[in-house]
Amino acid sequence: MIIVKKTNEIKGNIYAPPSKSYTHRAVICASLSDGISEIKNPLNSADCLSSVHGARMLGAHIDTDDKNKWIVEGNNNSPKTPENIIDIGNSGTTLRILTGISSQIKKGYAILTGDESIRKRPMQPLLDALKQLGIEAFSSKMDGTAPIIVKSGEIKNNTVRIRGDMSSQFITSLMMTLPFAKEDSKIILTTPLKSAPYLDITLDVLSKFGITVKPLDNEKDKAEKGFFIEGSQKYKSCNYTVEGDYSSASYLIAAGVLLNSELTINNLFKDSKQGDKEIINIVKNMGAHIKVKDDKVIINGPHNLKGVKVDVKNIPDLVPTIAVLGCFAEGKTTIYNGEHVRLKECDRLSACAKELSKMGAKITEKPDGLVIEGVGKLKGAELETYHDHRLVMAFTIAGMMAEGETIIRGEDAVKISFPNFVDVMKSIGANITCK
Repeated sequence: MIIVKKTNEIKGNIYAPPSKSYTHRAVICASLSDGISEIKNPLNSADCLSSVHGARMLGAHIDTDDKNKWIVEGNNNSPKTPENIIDIGNSGTTLRILTGISSQIKKGYAILTGDESIRKRPMQPLLDALKQLGIEAFSSKMDGTAPIIVKSGEIKNNTVRIRGDMSSQFITSLMMTLPFAKEDSKIILTTPLKSAPYLDITLDVLSKFGITVKPLDNEKDKAEKGFFIEGSQKYKSCNYTVEGDYSSASYLIAAGVLLNSELTINNLFKDSKQGDKEIINIVKNMGAHIKVKDDKVIINGPHNLKGVKVDVKNIPDLVPTIAVLGCFAEGKTTIYNGEHVRLKECDRLSACAKELSKMGAKITEKPDGLVIEGVGKLKGAELETYHDHRLVMAFTIAGMMAEGETIIRGEDAVKISFPNFVDVMKSIGANITCK
């Protein structure tokens, strides 16, 4: 457990952890490539190491001894049949991407599973999409969840239709699998797209490894929304540097604007394609005055915040951070367009409402979001985090502002995205202990 007490001041010059989203995609692309790639500044977290493990099972050789630089010898665009079940732990990203990729093994079957949480995550939309492509993939329980069994098979059809509002990870999986098709192919979105910036990240990483995926030409394709993928493409090795993670940095930024602070957060690029860089605009709209330079964010807090309305369609991972900020803002903060936030490691809307209410927050849960009435102060409480790393970190910030002692259970979850979170927070002055 993490024990958090009220913190009066934080100071420091720190670095945002490397991006989880970029690390996943880079190491998987490198694992499929035709030579040796270097992944510099990777995120050495449980989640990303799940992708390393899965890629190794599909034939890549990956040296992670140097935590600052992974060396990846790819399988030369020819994933091998795994010799055992691929256990991806708690990584939904790994499960979704490798479900598609593993269909391109030369013979046999691949079986993918994970921990208890992963075995509850929805997979049916991706399984249905693969079926459209002529790929046999199904849930061993026949309920659309892992374990997933995938049979090797050639991609036979050139058009796949999939919802855009369930999980962008399904679409990322198709984007990374369809370059193996012999013929050109299209992904057509049947509903409006949510979490679009994650697909921008996918497109960005794919381009570095020699793969071209383009948005559909609306005139040519009669206003269909989706993506065009040339057939018979080959992944090519490259040297890739991972940028800092705005999702993880959001907790540092929240602490900086709420507390008496002198904080510089490095490795955050202002031209990043990460959707979660929107945290900068959100806190500015709430009244915070922060400086943004080419690769850093500078905060001198505290700032008087006011409630805002935030559309989280493209930024689901920021919901816990925004909810905590809203507790200390004057007036009402409304989080909306976030039905898909219920499909993360846990139902984050319900969890935020339930747990922050224990601290005295006034939160109303809506079908697609939360309404938070700013109360100005919270009291310490014992909080559950449902094995969700983002709840652990967001609730820690709430605890630093609360009167009394806050006990946060499930601290091991931070290993997924920000393994040294507690150490970083201690280094800037947070009153935190672990037991």
